[in-house]
Amino acid sequence: MSCSLSGGRLGAAVNIGRMMERLGIDPAYGVLPRYGVIFSSAWRTCSRCAASAECAEWLAETRASAVGPPRFCPNADLLWELLLGEADKIGLGIILET
Repeated sequence: MSCSLSGGRLGAAVNIGRMMERLGIDPAYGVLPRYGVIFSSAWRTCSRCAASAECAEWLAETRASAVGPPRFCPNADLLWELLLGEADKIGLGIILET
């Protein structure tokens, strides 16, 4: 599935915070220059996402920590970048097969 973007739905942006929490992404990253831009972009994209209901359903079904973001999320690449940054911060080497 893909997510199309539509303007003006700021209430949908609450999902990105919940998704980051579910993925184990440290919210303190938002104050670091490199990651602050990523956080800002993710919040902006989420606020315009037309898949907020699908996202809320994913969040409801994924109560424990998730391995990665859902494919329908337009922020999936940004969330992976934050996840890999988190792994690097704590000294875990993650190798993703392509």
